[in-house]
Amino acid sequence: MKNWMVALVALAMGGAVSATLLVFANPSRGEVDVFALVSDVPAGTAITRDMLRLEPVVVSAGDSSLFTRSDAPQVAGLRAGHDLAAGQLLQRSDVVGGSAIADERLVFVPVKDAPPAPPGWKLDLLVVSGTPDRPAIIPFALGVDIRAVVAGGFVVAVPSRQAAAFVYAAEDMRLVAVVAGPGAAGGAESPIGAPDQALAVAAQP
Repeated sequence: MKNWMVALVALAMGGAVSATLLVFANPSRGEVDVFALVSDVPAGTAITRDMLRLEPVVVSAGDSSLFTRSDAPQVAGLRAGHDLAAGQLLQRSDVVGGSAIADERLVFVPVKDAPPAPPGWKLDLLVVSGTPDRPAIIPFALGVDIRAVVAGGFVVAVPSRQAAAFVYAAEDMRLVAVVAGPGAAGGAESPIGAPDQALAVAAQP
């Protein structure tokens, strides 16, 4: 009888240890539902619920860089601080408050022979100046957000303090556009005022 009782206790203890091991070995332990993007989101776009899905991930204790299920009310109304890609987890550094871009203005910029560029891409605007026999190319604005592509040019987003400069350029300057896709490095165009200078810059790796 005594041996039977000892065996029963040992069996119960073994089951408890096994259960504990199963809990610690379970890969879902510590998983949290966080928000991920279902499609590309251009910079400045308001984040809506249909742009997001919940993705279970293991989050380290104290890590608050991601938006979890409980943050759903907070996410609504935020805007993409930069171009976001489908599938990426939404982090707090990826978004800005709605008021952060309240100063944004949309300006039409006419560009002849503009390259194709969907909204969300960046635009480097160069000015063709000088004389017909000695033209010069000067950077006007680099990394401008494209909001729409329309007949004859682009609608770009700029701060209000720059809006008048863009309107002036649109009316009085001959602009040429260089387009950069999402994730491209910032523009590094330099002024060109002579054929030998253009050849030297073009020959650089």
